[in-house]
Amino acid sequence: MLMRKSAVLALVGLFVVGTLTVSAEAQKESHTAMASTAQLLASTVHPPTFNDSKLFGLRDALYKAMQGKNLSKVDTWEVVNILATYWVAGKEGDARAAKELGIAAHYEGPPQGQLSEQVSMYQTLASTGANGLFTSVIDPTSEARILNNAVDQGVNLVAIDSPVPPSVHALIYVGTPNVAAGKAAGEAMKNALPEGGDVAILTGSLTAPNALQRIAGFKEALAGSNVHVVTVQNDNGSAATASSNADTVIASTPNLKGIYGVYSYDGPAAAVAVKAKGETGMIKVIADDTEPGTIAGLKNGTVTASIIQQPFMQGYLGAYLTAAMEVLGKQAVKQILVPFETDGAISTGVGTLTKANLAADEAYNAEIAAGG
Repeated sequence: MLMRKSAVLALVGLFVVGTLTVSAEAQKESHTAMASTAQLLASTVHPPTFNDSKLFGLRDALYKAMQGKNLSKVDTWEVVNILATYWVAGKEGDARAAKELGIAAHYEGPPQGQLSEQVSMYQTLASTGANGLFTSVIDPTSEARILNNAVDQGVNLVAIDSPVPPSVHALIYVGTPNVAAGKAAGEAMKNALPEGGDVAILTGSLTAPNALQRIAGFKEALAGSNVHVVTVQNDNGSAATASSNADTVIASTPNLKGIYGVYSYDGPAAAVAVKAKGETGMIKVIADDTEPGTIAGLKNGTVTASIIQQPFMQGYLGAYLTAAMEVLGKQAVKQILVPFETDGAISTGVGTLTKANLAADEAYNAEIAAGG
């Protein structure tokens, strides 16, 4: 993630997801053989700046391969890295795919991005019979053993949102090309600051690969320019800390001209701080994703641009891929993936949102939500 809900599996036969509780019997009954004529999400609702043809080409290929297959044993889960607004669209994508495939949708994640809670979720799912997991991993280095143990127990693993190294035995990464997203943020910052100046980075993690890749791409785009990164502040998944960090960098950096917010709540935190200090227009904020605070900032001028991604498609294709792995086998799915890969991953693309194209993006999100 970079942000566009927690649950504990009780061993008494109840699945608890946020505030939704589904009995094991009801969960079993919700699985059906795949319908032969489901109403699939139309590709035409997606904006052209994303990787549209490959994403829907993959969906179509997986759907066709599973035609007539019985998905009654598919038990796949979306586990995100933090319960934030960003992931509402990812949850909707999972729900839409589940509806098309005739399976149950499951979604959970740690409320504040707690590593220990995500580890517990992985362990519980693997030990209670889940056979699919598409997940945004908080720390793939420390969680590699847990995830690989799950794979050894028969869990079909797909990485979404944040890539994992080869040491984690995921079939594929589905998500944003994060270095490219960071570069897009850097280009937006340079355009906003033609005279240059000092900028700060606010991030929710210094271990998650997506965050590190974003930051690297941002710095790469700024290389050779008069825009200089003077500090990187880590809030460890806490929006409250992000707000405090924003206040601090504004107060302590005399030549501060810009702030780049890497996690979805970082941009809004920066925008609020900039407005409170009376610096609207003087300190440029480049955000990631479409938190309500970011949208408000685009409208009131406290946010210059936001780099957006497609968490909906990460949830949507994550469900398709893990279901297909269970009924077709991993090798068959690997073969299906080949024509749709970019550098060994399924890229969900990058977009840059400004006040000028905000209305079109809001219309797109409304149509996606209605289609789910």
